[in-house]
Amino acid sequence: GTYGMEAIARQFANDARVLVIRNGWFSYRWSQIMEAGKLASHTTVLAASQCDDNTDAPFAPCPLEDILERIRAEKPDVVFCPHVETSAGMMMPDDFIRAVTDCVHEHGGIFVLDCVASGTVFVNLEETGVDVLLTAPQKGWSASPCAALVMMSPHGRARLDETTSSSFANDLKKWTQIMETYEGGAHAYHATMPTDALRHFRDALIEAEGFGLEALKQAQIRLGEEVRGLMERYSYKSVAADGFKAPSVVVCFAPSAEMKSGKAFAEQGLQIAAGVPLECGEREDYASFRIGLFGLDKLMDIDRTVTNLETALEKIRGQNAPA
Repeated sequence: GTYGMEAIARQFANDARVLVIRNGWFSYRWSQIMEAGKLASHTTVLAASQCDDNTDAPFAPCPLEDILERIRAEKPDVVFCPHVETSAGMMMPDDFIRAVTDCVHEHGGIFVLDCVASGTVFVNLEETGVDVLLTAPQKGWSASPCAALVMMSPHGRARLDETTSSSFANDLKKWTQIMETYEGGAHAYHATMPTDALRHFRDALIEAEGFGLEALKQAQIRLGEEVRGLMERYSYKSVAADGFKAPSVVVCFAPSAEMKSGKAFAEQGLQIAAGVPLECGEREDYASFRIGLFGLDKLMDIDRTVTNLETALEKIRGQNAPA
C-alpha cells in the first residue's frame, strides 16, 4: 500500500498544490511522503478532530462544507483522502466522497482515494467520481502483500500522460504502460515483480469473485455491525463517530495498556492490532486498540468470527472484574 501511495504521489504531486484529508496515522503518511520526497509545492491538511472535550469523545472527519470551501479557495491539483482510515476505524461515506470529487473537478483537479483498508466495502469508481484508487492484496483480498493496485478514471488516466514520475523503479506511468502492453497481448519489462505472490493474489481474486463481490460487501457490512454492537455491549467506545464507522476495522478507546498493546487479546488466543497515534491533534492520553475484520475466512463464517471475539471479551472482562 505504501509503495502505491508513493507511486501516486511521485506521479501526480510533483510541484503541485495538494490537499490532504487526514483521518489518522495512515493518511498522515501522505504528508510524510510529500516531505521525504520534497514533492508538493504547497500542502494543506484538513484533519479529523474529536467531537467534544471528553477523553473518550469520538473523532469525525473535517466537516464536508469546510473541505469544499477550502478546495474552492485553493484549487488544489490533487486531493488525497482515505476511504477507511485504519488507525481510527473511520470510513468516508460515498455521498461525502462524491461531493468532494465534484468540487475538485470544478477546477480540473484529481481526487485520490486510498482503499487499502476498505475490506470488501468496494467503492464504485465511476459512481463516486474517484480519479485514482489505491488498494493492496493483504487485507480485504486475503492474499500476500506483494504490490499495490492503482486504478484510474479516464480523467486520472489522461492526467497520468501529462505528468512525469520522480521515481524510476516506482514509476506509475511506466508500470501502467507495462500493464497496458500485457492487456494488449504482448509483454514488456521494467523491473522484476514478486511473481509467485502476484499469482496467489490472482487466485484470491478469483475466489472472491466466486463468492460474489456484492455478497462479500454485504457480509463485511454485517460483520462490522455485529462486532461494533458487541463492543458497545462490553462498554468499549468507538473512536469513529456515528456516520463514519468502518465495517472493516473497528477501533475503540483502550482502557488499559494491555488492551492498547493487544496483550489482553493475545492471552486469549486472538491477535489484534495495537493502537497507534492519529496525528490529528488528539490528547496526550489518547489510547486505542484495533480489530481488523479483513479476510474471506471471517466473512464466510460471521457467526464463528463474532463468537470467538465475544469469548475473548468475556474472559478479559472476567479477569478485570473486582475480586
